[in-house]
Amino acid sequence: MLSLVTVALLVGFVAVAGSLALVVMRSYELWRTSRAFFRALGEANDAITASLERLSAFEPRGLDRLSASTARLEASRARLGVLTGALGRVRGQWAGLLGVYPRK
Repeated sequence: MLSLVTVALLVGFVAVAGSLALVVMRSYELWRTSRAFFRALGEANDAITASLERLSAFEPRGLDRLSASTARLEASRARLGVLTGALGRVRGQWAGLLGVYPRK
């Protein structure tokens, strides 16, 4: 008949062996999952890179018209600045004269 010490050692050995087997199985499962994850991550990275390269090579139509319109806008803004400055000077000159003229 087996003694209690032998039974306890046998149960302990079985528990350790079972735990070790479970750790090995879960580690193998983690390795397979991470390998599949990194493979999918690489494919997604390649797709995003291709998309970004396609977007960076895109040149919209009518870009020359936009450049011409921007140049016209800058010229118009410069002219507006000159006219606004002249109007300010005229208002300043007339302010003294209109200050003397009585209003109703």
